[in-house]
Amino acid sequence: MPDSRPFYIRWFSRSRFAMVIGISLVIHFIIGIFFGGAVIFDMLTAPEPQLEAPAIPQSIDPIKREYKIKMKRSQQQSAAPLPMPIIAEIPSDLSLDNIDLSLSNPRSDVRIRGAGDGDGTGQGFGDGFGDSSGFELDLQIDFFGIKGGGQNVVFVIDFSSSLLEGDGHKESIMRAEATRVIEELPMEVDFGLIFFGGPAWPGMEDVRESADNWVYTRKVSEAAVPTTFRPKKWSRLPKVRWYGSDTGARKRALTAVRKTPTIFGTVFDVPMYMALTMNPVPDTIFFMTDGQCDPDRGINPIQKMISQMKAMGKPIPVIHTVGLGISGNSQLEQIARLGNGSTRFVSTEAYFRKNGNVKFPPTDDPVFSTSSNLEDAPIDKYPIEFKIK
Repeated sequence: MPDSRPFYIRWFSRSRFAMVIGISLVIHFIIGIFFGGAVIFDMLTAPEPQLEAPAIPQSIDPIKREYKIKMKRSQQQSAAPLPMPIIAEIPSDLSLDNIDLSLSNPRSDVRIRGAGDGDGTGQGFGDGFGDSSGFELDLQIDFFGIKGGGQNVVFVIDFSSSLLEGDGHKESIMRAEATRVIEELPMEVDFGLIFFGGPAWPGMEDVRESADNWVYTRKVSEAAVPTTFRPKKWSRLPKVRWYGSDTGARKRALTAVRKTPTIFGTVFDVPMYMALTMNPVPDTIFFMTDGQCDPDRGINPIQKMISQMKAMGKPIPVIHTVGLGISGNSQLEQIARLGNGSTRFVSTEAYFRKNGNVKFPPTDDPVFSTSSNLEDAPIDKYPIEFKIK
């Protein structure tokens, strides 16, 4: 029977279809090899790239960066407008990524020191600050007629029982002057407070809190049996904190000045050590006493402390000393010279003539008895050994 299908269907058999598919695949394969080879050939034979840099000009202005110095307005001032930020342009070849110097907290190389001190910024900050005379900030503090100041100021105040001798005027003057200076502290100032007699302690704490580290010592070889006080371990002395004048600490400090009772003894070296080891180091130390001290517990160890600080590259505070009710004390003058400070001797009569009569009522707190509450130890049991770190 003859095949009645159309010619193209009868011709397009299975074998011929397979042959067409095979030929098509071969053709595509050949084309792929041709173009792939061309691409690979171009990649292998491409010329090396040549980089051309633009010509370096004779002078390139360094990248400028803006450093803002923020000025903190004192709350003691009138309602003057806030100062505009001072912008100084500094070349970027300095190895400084950012400088933000708040004049309310000048530490490190920028410090506000006592009156007459030569520290300042000089020309290091460029023309924006003018000549090398530095800049002035009105942060002066008057304590018993000595003017000093800075960002961090510590008051080391004698609370020895000798203030009560005679008519007790020295005690009233001490409390009145310490009260006044704390009340008038500029808001930008951070302050510390240290009280001392025989033992020494942070002013806003209680001497009893660290009494177990103190001993009452005697020179048993001498007939007069003079007495003194010393810590068992200098490393256990309480750390003195910095407090902001714009915080509630000011009120607590005033309460401590008015209410803390006096204590027996007068030793200079420990309270000065506590002040010199504060962190950061004080800009100014005001040291006030009405008494005398053996040089071995006064100027001699204090000189050693200053030498240790210099050897470590630490800044030396300005040290001002005040002798209350005494006409002279060579140790106070020597201590002040160690810190490039001043010494002033204040009589009760001169203070009353200038400020009027002052009188503080006696404190209600019980007096701390050093003779009955401290361990009695031979003087050679706890040697005077300290190290500024």
